[in-house]
Amino acid sequence: MDPNPQELLADTNVSSDSQLPTTTRRRRKRKSMVWDHFTTEATSSDTTKAFCKHCNKSYAYINGAKASGTSHLKRHIELGICAKCPQTSLTTPQVKNENDYSSCHPKKRSFVALDEDFCSREMVKMIVMHDYPLHMVEHSGFGCFLKALRPQYSVARFDTVLGGCVGMFLSEKEKVLEFIGEIPGGVNLTVDVGVSKESVGYAFVTGHFVDKDWNLSHRLLNVAVVACLDSDLALNRAVAGCLSDWKLEGKISSIAVSQSLVSKTCVESLRGFLSSRNQHVLNGQLLMGKCYARVLSSMALDALVDEKLQVIVKKVRDSIKFVKTNDACGDKFDELKRLFPTDVPYSDLLFDNQTRWDTSYNMLVAACEHRQVFSCLETCYPEYKISISPEEWGKIESLCSCLKVLFEAGNVLTRPNHLTANDLYHEMTKLQLELSHAAMCEDLDVRNLANSMREKFDLYWRGCFLVLAVAVVMDPRFKMKHIKETFTNAYGEDAEDWIKSVSDAVHDLFLHYSEHNLDDYVDHEYSEIEVAQEPDFQQDIPQDAQSVDETSPQVEQIIESHSVTEEEHASITVEETTVCKVDKLSVEGVCEVVSEEDQQLGDESQTHTLAEEDHTLFMGDELLEEGSTLVTIGDFEIDMSLSDMKTEMDQYLDESLVLMSDSFDVLNWWRLNSNNYPTLSKIAVDLLSIPFSTVSPDSVFDTEVKQMDSYRTSLPRVTLEALLCTKDWLKNQTL
Repeated sequence: MDPNPQELLADTNVSSDSQLPTTTRRRRKRKSMVWDHFTTEATSSDTTKAFCKHCNKSYAYINGAKASGTSHLKRHIELGICAKCPQTSLTTPQVKNENDYSSCHPKKRSFVALDEDFCSREMVKMIVMHDYPLHMVEHSGFGCFLKALRPQYSVARFDTVLGGCVGMFLSEKEKVLEFIGEIPGGVNLTVDVGVSKESVGYAFVTGHFVDKDWNLSHRLLNVAVVACLDSDLALNRAVAGCLSDWKLEGKISSIAVSQSLVSKTCVESLRGFLSSRNQHVLNGQLLMGKCYARVLSSMALDALVDEKLQVIVKKVRDSIKFVKTNDACGDKFDELKRLFPTDVPYSDLLFDNQTRWDTSYNMLVAACEHRQVFSCLETCYPEYKISISPEEWGKIESLCSCLKVLFEAGNVLTRPNHLTANDLYHEMTKLQLELSHAAMCEDLDVRNLANSMREKFDLYWRGCFLVLAVAVVMDPRFKMKHIKETFTNAYGEDAEDWIKSVSDAVHDLFLHYSEHNLDDYVDHEYSEIEVAQEPDFQQDIPQDAQSVDETSPQVEQIIESHSVTEEEHASITVEETTVCKVDKLSVEGVCEVVSEEDQQLGDESQTHTLAEEDHTLFMGDELLEEGSTLVTIGDFEIDMSLSDMKTEMDQYLDESLVLMSDSFDVLNWWRLNSNNYPTLSKIAVDLLSIPFSTVSPDSVFDTEVKQMDSYRTSLPRVTLEALLCTKDWLKNQTL
């Protein structure tokens, strides 16, 4: 029998420790600590086991052997496997020399104390992120797995996990509320609709906006249960709850609704509801739209289920299933492919998911590439009895050419970063042009399909083109010039009417935003506000008009009458002391003066010269004439006619276009120019952030309404909303 390990250690201690290398001394110390916790016992004539002195757990032990030495005994101590064993680290030596880092740095990990609160939070986050059922914590397999990782960990109960999910939702909701409260503009809403097997509806309300850093952002705000989707007021309560929860009364800029399950009357009711609560949305006439992704899916589905093509599509689908599920036929198919080599490798034959039209398109494209192989398979493999004629293959190719246009348009919406509205204008006009070209194709089948698609798209386009076109005007690379060019190409002689509608909408929108800002301003009647500090009242003025000639007779007369000092006389300049006094009973215009700093930001700005004779100096409390305003210089006031001043919009449109660049960021441009164009910048952030798709990127090609599974529908509404919203916030890195 092997000698007792304690005796071996005693023998080795005969030599002086000071004469041994550091590594050897450290190894001896660790062995000594191991045998402070373990003792050995011979269980048979040739077997020895080590027993823990605290929990009596036994381990195989063979002195001097790698397989059953002391390493596993050290792990028993270091990793806290023994619940009764003191938490001792065997790997961190004593530091005797502060400069000897290599001697004190552990080579193996030390014991880490268990933080059950942190572990529980991470488990809740895992459940939320991956849609795991809350009851998984009560599954025996999951509990055994956690015990194997850390025996000391107490698996949380279902109620604890549920409380953790709701608690995480409530705490993070405060952060999102603060996040939205800092945005520079309004919020655009999208409402997507889902349904359960019990025909209970669910409304998913998402907010889209430009955040405080002027980046496009979106957050799922509410998940509401809708008992009757066919009701005329089905969505009103869901949207009202969102406005109340997130303090968005009067801050909604637009709304897009998935109309798959709701009626047109329901949408009109929602329009009226929002108009009464958001007066600055132009009474809801401009900013209400359908889901662009749903329109594309509807167009594609109409083509796939066309009565002339549906039978042929089924033949292709059945042919692929036969080849993919029959091994012998598959081998023969691969053999035939080698007889028809191509410059580009063949695409793989795919099964399609009929709830996603992009998979059907990819299936048909791959089948067309193999049309020669399928034709030969009819003669080479007798069991294959599906015959597709050359004429039918021609119809499939015609269908693919039309679906390709829609597929490319839909693929744009799958990008992780959402497009601004001006980018969507370019994508939609591109789709419109390609459908028009397809409608003039010599192939009758292609022409008929394209005409049907174009009619449906034109109906959608007429409802949203105005918002998109105004968004393009807010792009300094294009403005009205691009609108005139594209409308002239698209509408020919009728282009002037379309262009005028955009121009009118641009100026009406600017007037509406200006009036809204003025209403906020004149709430404090006769109050004086420094123009340079009020961004809603700024306007570029040429340098030669920014100061008053101090030697003019009028100024000298006023100075004498008020007995101002020489220092006060020298300080009378517009850029230093200009304030705007507004009488809301008499002022119908907007006074806008820009500071010297603002002029430096507008590198390409063109200014309107104000003639000296148009400035009338006066004193007293005389009321202004209609269309004029007061500009105060110190104690003196200047009457300036608004008809002689350019609005922000006119100035912006008159400026030269910004040069085209691949790295151009339209939102960043407005951030840098927000002081020059305070009112226009608010319009820009609201319009450019308008979403035209109510679905997430992974649902763009869906042909069916979102289905809620039985597990989610079994959850209480508060729990369901907490899980789905928190998942979205985690995904968007709010946490």
